[in-house]
Amino acid sequence: MKRVALIHGWGGSFAATWEADGWSDALRAAGFDPVGVTIAGHGPEGGSHDPADYADLAGDLAAKLPAGLHGAIGFSLGTKLLLELEARSPGRNGRLVLGGIGDNLFAPEAAGPALVAALRGEATTPPPQVAALLAYAEKSASDPACLAAILERPANPVLTEDRLATAQAPILIFNSRDDAVAQPDTRLCRAMPHASHRLIEGPGHVALTSDARFREAAVEFLSK
Repeated sequence: MKRVALIHGWGGSFAATWEADGWSDALRAAGFDPVGVTIAGHGPEGGSHDPADYADLAGDLAAKLPAGLHGAIGFSLGTKLLLELEARSPGRNGRLVLGGIGDNLFAPEAAGPALVAALRGEATTPPPQVAALLAYAEKSASDPACLAAILERPANPVLTEDRLATAQAPILIFNSRDDAVAQPDTRLCRAMPHASHRLIEGPGHVALTSDARFREAAVEFLSK
């Protein structure tokens, strides 16, 4: 059976993101073997509270991924890490479905400081975008101190057009037009002209993985 890894976004987990939104069942029904991977510092198991310990999130992820993957599906931070691994070892992880990422790939995480303040109880009324990300994180039962440390990590991954140009894997970029985190995505798509691109109306950032159109497009792309 073809193995497909699923990599969640910041604040999430395999169970709270992919399993909760029906991805494991959909992949199995299509003949794939879903492999859940948790990014360092996420989920109930927790991790370090020292930002320096998250200086190579992609390297940590690579150590958790099995060899011989048919493909991988990423969301948000998970997508960034998959693109970093593709730049390091083109084609190693098979076909890539990349959701919830756009031109924000090339810039520091804009909501980072506000998220850190909220996680540490220093903000009473976070803006809507931050509140949505915090609600997403709460579902994973992650340690807020770990999540804050991840946001304060040394900048990584750092991706440029030149590094993205080395990609060899078949890639699908799937985004929501109403995603205030990832839109626009024109620079990213221009940097990866051979990638397929789909932009749907709604549902915003954190709800992307619960949209059936994303699941269906991912299964179709992986089945080619």
